[in-house]
Amino acid sequence: MFSLTSMKIVTIQDGCLYAVHYDEEEFDEYNRIFEDHGSLPYVLDFFKANWLHIDQYYVNILGWGRNETEAYAARVVEEALQLEEYFETLIDNTEDGLTPDLHSHFITLEGFEKEKNPAMKSYGLKRPSMLRVYAVEVEDKCLIIFYSGIKIGGALSKCPILRDNVIKRAWRLVNYLKSENVETVDGVRKLAQ
Repeated sequence: MFSLTSMKIVTIQDGCLYAVHYDEEEFDEYNRIFEDHGSLPYVLDFFKANWLHIDQYYVNILGWGRNETEAYAARVVEEALQLEEYFETLIDNTEDGLTPDLHSHFITLEGFEKEKNPAMKSYGLKRPSMLRVYAVEVEDKCLIIFYSGIKIGGALSKCPILRDNVIKRAWRLVNYLKSENVETVDGVRKLAQ
């Protein structure tokens, strides 16, 4: 169980993008997307440890056997590099009131549809995407990224690492924002460091 004090909100781009920085992590969650998932050794280790869990969907559509871990890893690293550039464009567009913007890149995560600050998910740019980014929305133009990971199963519950982190961390942030009465960008600014 996480305590609320073991995380803080950091500013990525004032007014539109923030990220959670967990005390036990080197990077905040926005930068971790690109540091971890843009690192071939890191991603390759993930696939070597979890190759048996790669869903048949990915095997069929990508045409690689589950044991072709280097091919899967290279694909995720490429997705992360593309997504980093795309996020820069989305941030600029959000600030300039243009689309596509950050909000349009995310969709509501199942089970959070009725929340004032819903958890959201996004995909990398390749199809099919194996990279996921998770955020909580505060107003239409403001997101707080709380996690990212590699999706290799058909359902979140079948994905190593994601199944143990996404929903738990989403509720943790949603409940933290509720406890601090944060419903606006100004509220997030007061929390951000």
